[in-house]
Amino acid sequence: MKYLTIKEFAKIHNVNTRTLHYYDDVGLFSPKHKGENGYRYYSYMQGSEFEMILALRELSMSVEEIKTYTERRSAEHLETMLSNKSFEIDEKIKQLKQIKNVLESKKSNLNLIKSIDFNTIEVVSCKTEYLFLTPINNEKEVDEQALEEVMSLGKNGGIHRIFNASYGSMIPVASLNQGLFEDYSHYFIKIQTSKMKNRLFKKESGQYLRAYCVGEWNKLPQTYERILEFAKNNGLKLSGYSYEQGLNEMAINEMSEYVTEIMIKCEKE
Repeated sequence: MKYLTIKEFAKIHNVNTRTLHYYDDVGLFSPKHKGENGYRYYSYMQGSEFEMILALRELSMSVEEIKTYTERRSAEHLETMLSNKSFEIDEKIKQLKQIKNVLESKKSNLNLIKSIDFNTIEVVSCKTEYLFLTPINNEKEVDEQALEEVMSLGKNGGIHRIFNASYGSMIPVASLNQGLFEDYSHYFIKIQTSKMKNRLFKKESGQYLRAYCVGEWNKLPQTYERILEFAKNNGLKLSGYSYEQGLNEMAINEMSEYVTEIMIKCEKE
């Protein structure tokens, strides 16, 4: 039988020799023969087994998982293993699709910012959205516990990273009408599915007044004063909550560039 050197075998299967050394050292895949000089030699017949190992590694299977399978091969074991990996891949695809949607949304926000007249207040139509909420303790300057809770809720709702989510804070319109522009009641995080809607807050579809605030959060009260004046002059009744959401937190160096979008449900009085 003609043997292949480790370099020849590695070249045929498009791997480096370090991979073959490692697999041999951990007992996953060993050469057919080792010379007295310690050199490793492989046979052509080992190629199919090695390609199977490479295929399983591409399925993100660990060396230990593959070793366990190769030590007790059976059709049933293989079927179970592949079914589990198929499920994991489906979940990964869902996660990647979610990330792609978030990236497109953030790109859209950045493009929107380029064209916005930040002094403009307008009425826009919005679809129904579902939110996880967590109450805010306004006695604290920053309620870390509430932030941690809403992030945890988001992960339970299928959001892998907080970067992948749309999130913000809420103020009751009743508080705005009293001039309490820092009376935040909840943090929210948007959930793309309504499957958990019995646990979610439903942000109703309808007409929403939309405004923007540029700069640090201490500028928000001035924006709310403009909003209330606009609503009064245009015969609009505000209801529910004000929803604040940052649009460009990942694209700025200074808070003076920060853009907050404000949405409040409205109707003609």
